[in-house]
Amino acid sequence: MTTTATEKTIERIRRLLAVAEHPNTSPEEAKVHRERAMALMAKYNVERAHLAAAGQTPDELGTSVLIVDVKTYQLEHLYLIGSIVDAKTCRAVQWKVNGITYVLVVGHTSDLDAVTMLYASLSLQMSNEVNTILPAGRGRAPARKAFMRGFASRVGEKLREANQQAAAEADASNGGPSTELVLRDRATAVEQYFKTKAPNTGTVKARPVKDYGAFLAGRDAGDRADVGGRARLGGDRRAINA
Repeated sequence: MTTTATEKTIERIRRLLAVAEHPNTSPEEAKVHRERAMALMAKYNVERAHLAAAGQTPDELGTSVLIVDVKTYQLEHLYLIGSIVDAKTCRAVQWKVNGITYVLVVGHTSDLDAVTMLYASLSLQMSNEVNTILPAGRGRAPARKAFMRGFASRVGEKLREANQQAAAEADASNGGPSTELVLRDRATAVEQYFKTKAPNTGTVKARPVKDYGAFLAGRDAGDRADVGGRARLGGDRRAINA
């Protein structure tokens, strides 16, 4: 895969997501475009992983930074980022400065690109869905939080399902090492690199869901999306105002 081919694939994914997010796009058409974009992204990431493992194309380890600059529901946006990061074989660490949350994402270049594009698209979808189904109002915060948690959980599952499909197709069409082995090696490399960038980190305990009905409604919305501590910073920095 040449650099030109890579750029064309990324641009095609961006165009599909742009059409899906356009206000004049019907829900049915948006669903089709999102499905195509997520399937293409999963296939692209698997192909890049195999080519990098074979030494045919570079896919270096690096970092990117997401900025979660929202007044409310920052934690719910972080749950969404976590779902995407986990599905794309990356690691992340967060910290907050003056009310703004920053997320350092560590992974291979192709996966970092995927995380950036997916968060930009899915955070917008999540906001649109919750505002349509559960408009803001007094006493609505617990339900809205649960809805977004449900959306993030289902999105993560859909992304992993798209990855599994792309891996099965790749294994059926090539005689090299299995995709599972290639991705396992990449995950190990990411984990080791993450420890050099963020050596002293802990885990954030998930808060309990207070409105299970809203959580299930959020999962339904995520299904409609059809998505196939302080750390030392470095690498490419990307800001996304959710």
